Amino acid sequence: MNIRANDFVLEIGSGHNPKARSDVLCDKFIDDDEQRGGKIVTDRPIVEADGQFLPFADQAFDYVICAHVLEHVEDPKQLIAELMRVARRGYIETPSEIGERIYGWHYHRWIVNLIDGRLTLQKNNQKPQFGQLFHTLAANDKHWKRFHITHHNIFLVQYEWEGKIEYEIRPETEPTLDLECPVTLQTLIAIDDSNQDNSQWLLLVKNAIPRGIVSRAKSLWVKGKNRQKKTLQEILVCPKCKGEITWEEQRLHCKACEQHYPITNGIPRFTF
Repeated sequence: MNIRANDFVLEIGSGHNPKARSDVLCDKFIDDDEQRGGKIVTDRPIVEADGQFLPFADQAFDYVICAHVLEHVEDPKQLIAELMRVARRGYIETPSEIGERIYGWHYHRWIVNLIDGRLTLQKNNQKPQFGQLFHTLAANDKHWKRFHITHHNIFLVQYEWEGKIEYEIRPETEPTLDLECPVTLQTLIAIDDSNQDNSQWLLLVKNAIPRGIVSRAKSLWVKGKNRQKKTLQEILVCPKCKGEITWEEQRLHCKACEQHYPITNGIPRFTF
């Protein structure tokens, strides 16, 4: 990710493993761990909100990270519009169609591919074909885990944007990946040899360290940096009408649409 030293960074769907570089976190499910791998991390400013209705002012951030969220949402157009509204640049990551075919997540609404620099989305009507087989292999088999890590470009869509997110939503009956086509296959397995060795070893080392240790290390690093440039009071708006909000002791109030939002355990809650 091309995050600059002075960028003010938002992370959508930060969950149990937010990026160390994120200044503000946003997650729709603060109390529900069903669709993530652990307990929510709240070691820096965080709000509970739907990515399709972000409670942040226009261009409040320099960079927004949106990893493993787009495939979940009801309206990807709305989410993408919100990402471009609140930030100038950003990064989107999702499982690829190959990843969806092999692993299969029943709660993913969309299949995402990256074709010629453009995100393509299709409704996900595929039923998991292999149950929990490959999830179990990823957790227990070191050879499969290594293959997955060293060939992560096959299993992931990784898209960085500036100014505008290029995307299209295709009919679910229209095939996107032709796995019989040599050009498609070469594109899928194409590797940048200049960076491959270093990136592989970094990923292998990262995945060898227990997540709990990684999370604690990130939290200590974040607290030590003290990098936040804006407070939530400066950047929060009403997620419905984008109007100004006032802070009260246990809630937030939008004068424009008369909506109230609770503050629970210090966390503004904007889900509705």
